[in-house]
Amino acid sequence: MTSSLLTKSALGVAGLGTATTGAIYFGTDLLKSKKTVSELIKDFKKDKRLISAKEGSDLKWKAAWKHYRESNKTRNKDEWIVQGWSKVDGAIEDADAPKDFIDKCKSKSSQKIVDEKDPLFSQVVSYCTRDTLVSDLIEEYGNGKKLLVKGSDFANDKDWKAVWDLYRKDNDSASKDRWEVGKSNWSSKKSETTVPAEFADECLKKAQVPEYRTENLSYTDVLKYCTK
Repeated sequence: MTSSLLTKSALGVAGLGTATTGAIYFGTDLLKSKKTVSELIKDFKKDKRLISAKEGSDLKWKAAWKHYRESNKTRNKDEWIVQGWSKVDGAIEDADAPKDFIDKCKSKSSQKIVDEKDPLFSQVVSYCTRDTLVSDLIEEYGNGKKLLVKGSDFANDKDWKAVWDLYRKDNDSASKDRWEVGKSNWSSKKSETTVPAEFADECLKKAQVPEYRTENLSYTDVLKYCTK
């Protein structure tokens, strides 16, 4: 076999090897399992939740829509081609989110992608989510417990009184209670058997604190003192 023929044969084998490697790589990429954007948010962005409110007048949707408009302010065409978007030269004002924006958030969060590196993942996280709250964690990890509601007779409600008694007991020997319900006079406040409005209000406020870690006191305290 001549030297020229040997060289051509070697190049042919090398080319075949390259083609085979490329096919294997391409095939592997195609075989990667896909997940919806919403599933990937649960996996990789535990500090965020998709906005679930239905009305564009909801404060979270209004904030999301404002952020979307601010992010697209310098564009002639907005990123998602939302009906109701228009280029604004001045300051972006608060406004109700249009239905098309909400619908696009829902449809795009349902699309399947390979992983969190897909640009769509970052877009949905940026435009369609809110902070994870303590109330979310209680609903998802609270083993069936429910946040107490401050009704008209909460001060004498048995469920409220049960957690108030527990709170008083846990803070009995302290000069200042954990949540400072008693302000500068905890020794007087802890003697009250009816539930103080300050305690119930603190429960409501702390349930809306951003939190995604179940080991933190911001979650465990509310679970202990504000649920039934």
